[in-house]
Amino acid sequence: MSVGAIVLLVVVGAAALLSVVLIVAWRLIRPRYRLPTPADELHHAATSDGWGLALYRYRPATITPGREPVVLCHGMLTNRFNVDLDEEISLARYLRGCGFDAWVMELRGHGGSRRGAAGGRFDWNIDDYIQRDMPAAIDYVRKETGAERVHWFGHSMGGMILYGACALPGLSSRFASAVLTDAPATFAPLRTRVRLGRAYARLIPVVPPALVLPFLGPVVWMVPELMGPRYGIRDRRLMMTLLSNAIIPWGSSRAMLQFCDMLESGRFLSEAGRVDYEEGAARIDFPLLVLSSARKLMDERAILFGYERSKSAAKRYLRFSRATGYSTDYTHSSLLLSDTSRDEVYPVIADWFRTHASA
Repeated sequence: MSVGAIVLLVVVGAAALLSVVLIVAWRLIRPRYRLPTPADELHHAATSDGWGLALYRYRPATITPGREPVVLCHGMLTNRFNVDLDEEISLARYLRGCGFDAWVMELRGHGGSRRGAAGGRFDWNIDDYIQRDMPAAIDYVRKETGAERVHWFGHSMGGMILYGACALPGLSSRFASAVLTDAPATFAPLRTRVRLGRAYARLIPVVPPALVLPFLGPVVWMVPELMGPRYGIRDRRLMMTLLSNAIIPWGSSRAMLQFCDMLESGRFLSEAGRVDYEEGAARIDFPLLVLSSARKLMDERAILFGYERSKSAAKRYLRFSRATGYSTDYTHSSLLLSDTSRDEVYPVIADWFRTHASA
């Protein structure tokens, strides 16, 4: 056997051994950080194609008659923990403390949402989020609470689907107001080639984001500084809690492929190209608060597009950075999930909903 072959065997063997060690370590570490979901009520909203969307309700001690409920929606590869992590860091529970009836929804394929009997296991796309999941969730909440309209909070993808939904007939009338964080309304400034992602999505039907966790988790646990500064989260407990709870295990390659199409074309369109979701921003006439982080994963122009196009008489854009008077330059993750979110970000959101509530 040649020296090169021996070296290759040693390297492969060492990599395999390291992988086993990391996987075992993750199995031992992760249970320490797993979280329950202490919502006051768990509901499921039925979509037109048979999915049951999980809705976690945080009911205030006293419900103010006439005050609209708030529906909160997470980002693309996350779940309810994106907006409802624990007792200390939870926008949903903060809003409940402010007297709002808060409902955390999970899109199809995320968290506790249940797949219908029809269709494949990983066959959904972004159109399904916009055209089926959002209407089903808000109509369910309206029916349960008796409210004509709801307040909407959406982070990243959760904000994108509001813009998309408003491009559809009749949906914009169901919102009393909205707060969106780091949510692009166009892909023109984000246009890029994503050949690898497109090739993967065409070949493999499932996206497994959680597969990296057995390798990433133990490393972050030992050296949180490797990831913390990038995401604006430096506390080991908080970072490990996020990794252990907030990442979905499986996603749909159809959704990934549609996202790749948007990035390559620079257009926010339906899968077949028949619906221009960018038109939704121009149809927003209800109060709109758009928040952005200072250290973003995306071009700020993509976020400003929705704010500038909206026809809202009451609208505001706010960037969370040291330059605008905040304690830190917030990131895409730390806007909602940091030790300072409760003191600096949550009050801004609650004040917006309070100001534009009917009661």
